[in-house]
Amino acid sequence: MCHGASGRGEGWLSEHLKNRPPSLTRLRKNNGGVFPFEQVYEVIDGRKEVRIHGPRDMPVWGFAYRREAEKSYNPYFDQYLVDEGVVRARILALVEYISQLQE
Repeated sequence: MCHGASGRGEGWLSEHLKNRPPSLTRLRKNNGGVFPFEQVYEVIDGRKEVRIHGPRDMPVWGFAYRREAEKSYNPYFDQYLVDEGVVRARILALVEYISQLQE
């Protein structure tokens, strides 16, 4: 909703924000030609504060994905392991998608 499907900061919500979200298409270029996997993962997860990024304006997707997982899985499974596995899988899928947007 903020960065948009193209990752260029043109999501439907971006026009209502004071500051336009940055483009996600130049992360590799801005990092010496190497996609910053760990940094992107931590920003998306959001449960670990990344102080260098400043204030936490982006939604904390780790918490959001965990709430969704808690609603979806059978109570007979080890809830923590299932939830965290689902959260990690969704974040990894999003990181992979962003890595494919690089110019």
